[in-house]
Amino acid sequence: MNSSSGRIRREDVVLALGYAALAVLLHSVDITATGQPLVAWLEPWWPVLTAAGCGAVVLRRTRTALMVTASAVLAVALVLAGSAAGLFLAFEAVFSLVLFGSAKAARAAEITVLVLSAASGLAAWAAARNLSDGVVALLFTGMILLLPAEWAGNLRKAGQLAESESARAAAIRQAARDQASLASREHELALAAERQDMARELHDVLSSRLSAIALQSGAALRSPDDGLARQVLSHVRRESVEGLEELNGMIRMLSTGEPRPLAGNVMDLDAVVEGHRTAGLEIGWINALPDGGTGLPGPVQAALYRIVTEALLNVGRHAPGAAVRVSLEPAPSGVRLLVEDDGGEGSGVRTAGGSATAVSLSAAGRGGGTGTGIPSMLARAEQLGGWASAEPRGSGWAVEAVLPDTPLLAGGPPLTFQASADSAARGGTEA
Repeated sequence: MNSSSGRIRREDVVLALGYAALAVLLHSVDITATGQPLVAWLEPWWPVLTAAGCGAVVLRRTRTALMVTASAVLAVALVLAGSAAGLFLAFEAVFSLVLFGSAKAARAAEITVLVLSAASGLAAWAAARNLSDGVVALLFTGMILLLPAEWAGNLRKAGQLAESESARAAAIRQAARDQASLASREHELALAAERQDMARELHDVLSSRLSAIALQSGAALRSPDDGLARQVLSHVRRESVEGLEELNGMIRMLSTGEPRPLAGNVMDLDAVVEGHRTAGLEIGWINALPDGGTGLPGPVQAALYRIVTEALLNVGRHAPGAAVRVSLEPAPSGVRLLVEDDGGEGSGVRTAGGSATAVSLSAAGRGGGTGTGIPSMLARAEQLGGWASAEPRGSGWAVEAVLPDTPLLAGGPPLTFQASADSAARGGTEA
């Protein structure tokens, strides 16, 4: 039996006073429990016994075990003294035990009073040999013992149901808060991804174009050949016009949500290579793809264009005068791109946004320095389900990528590519 600690409730005090007043009222009109006292010497003590029993009722919530024991003993004493107050205390003892006691004690009390009610009816019938006496005894005992047990049991179940519903409501509220928090985090992640995409697109549209313009215009300024200068300025104009078109397309996309057409394809690489040649790079350009790669999906062609453009710009920045080899060739389930240089007049050290810290990048994962260019080209490859790497090789630098001919963006499960032996062995690093 559980005993709950806490303060005495006001309603329990009122209930105890009500029992006391009812006992006095019944005694004043000569209503007793047994007609005549069964133990005569107890009869004068009924006020004291009643007061003690009502005092025990006050403890029904705070000291249930003590209250039930005291009430049961005093109820028997009052019945023997002929006082009707004993019936009230018996009623309250059963009621409090089932309602406030432990689950095990409540269940045992319900079974016990059921057995006692049946036994009292059988005992009365056996003693009087009269069925009506047995029925009266059964009803009387049931009202005193069985009725409070069932009543308290129903109240206990209602309270447990209310607690369960309260806990369920609290769980639903917590789940709603968790869902809102998850949605907020997902929204923040989506915004972060959008910012990264915008940064990458802005870099590719502005930085690559403006860098190409800077390199080519610098070559024009250094060249004494007016014909070469005119050729370089022609490339500068082309870069400027195409950059403005891409920038306008991005602005329209941000303003209206209208998808921006993919910029760049494999056929544009001839002009890109030629532009960097006029800027002073020695470039060997080989396109061994069937039909020149024009049958590749648009996202793959755009990614190849961006990667080649960024790789050649890095060579122009960090290895002026370098000899560069650019090649496109078929690969299992896709295409392989390689851009490598011999270091030229530079130190052979490339940086990501000015950082000379080496970072490891491969198909299994991607890292990056503080810049945008190299991480952007590697991210483009991964978004399509392929891989890319950028790392020192010999005295120069090499950028390698393997892209699928059915990109991940176009739907379907990610593809696994078999890289060349040297690139698979190194795992891809960027400095």
